[in-house]
Amino acid sequence: MPMTPMFSLIVPTRQRPELLRQLLDSLAATTARPAALEVILVVDADDADSLSIADARLTLRHVIVPPGQTMGSLNMAGYEAARGRYLMLLNDDVVSRTPAWDDAVRSCFQAFADEMVLVHVNDLVFRKHLCTFPIVSRAFCELAGGICPREFARVRIDDHIEDCFNLLGYLGERRTVYAPDVVFEHANYVENTDGLRQYFSDPDALAVDAPWFEQLLGRRKETALRMKAVIRGGSPDRWRRQLDRVHDSMTLRTPGRQKILTPAGIVEPWDLEPSLWERIRNCKKTKGWRGLAKALARRAFRPVQI
Repeated sequence: MPMTPMFSLIVPTRQRPELLRQLLDSLAATTARPAALEVILVVDADDADSLSIADARLTLRHVIVPPGQTMGSLNMAGYEAARGRYLMLLNDDVVSRTPAWDDAVRSCFQAFADEMVLVHVNDLVFRKHLCTFPIVSRAFCELAGGICPREFARVRIDDHIEDCFNLLGYLGERRTVYAPDVVFEHANYVENTDGLRQYFSDPDALAVDAPWFEQLLGRRKETALRMKAVIRGGSPDRWRRQLDRVHDSMTLRTPGRQKILTPAGIVEPWDLEPSLWERIRNCKKTKGWRGLAKALARRAFRPVQI
């Protein structure tokens, strides 16, 4: 029997063979344990160029589907064919930049015995603000009924998965780990006048998927409740009333909702903030004694919020 892969990367692709080859080259160059990786290419039956893609360095598996499927259905087709313990949703216009990225990601899951974890890599566009290429465990997918709903036509899939974990965080279990040094660079961006990368959703796709995202809040709540029960034991009903207070998913996207993967391990975001003495020293260094005095005065006389 072939070894069960540790990671399954699910890549829907259509008629972009050059981009796909670039992705595969980057994975072959940066994956520490390629024998423990499989790449699931979800390809339309009429896309001969993508179906002909092969790579002796990696385990590639083609899942052939009828043309015209939703992105949610494509991802689910890849999930149903995947064998890995951990699964990542990926695009073909991505380049893996971090050597041994798989070892870093695996360390995040190993930190939590129940594997109810979302690993959030750095796409160099949204960075910490949105988990565009989510990595989750098979254990999570089995609780959620799959890796994502089939209803999503093109966008909001990453939002949906991240929101399950934001709801779990609302229940007191912060299980999203942002890995700023694990880079999967996304080429789908425009650069503004300040040199910052920005992404703009297709308004037609957003008009279809945004209502679905709102309608599926109840399903995400049920997934979060099941995860909480796995982590803490007992019935999900113990925490149901608490989630009844949540009516808008976007209110859960608060600073500090993610743990951070560092070379020293997983830490809380506030552990990375400079101490008060370091802030004072830096202020004095950059603004001088007068600037420091003004900064301290502003802080001392800041109005109290009632």
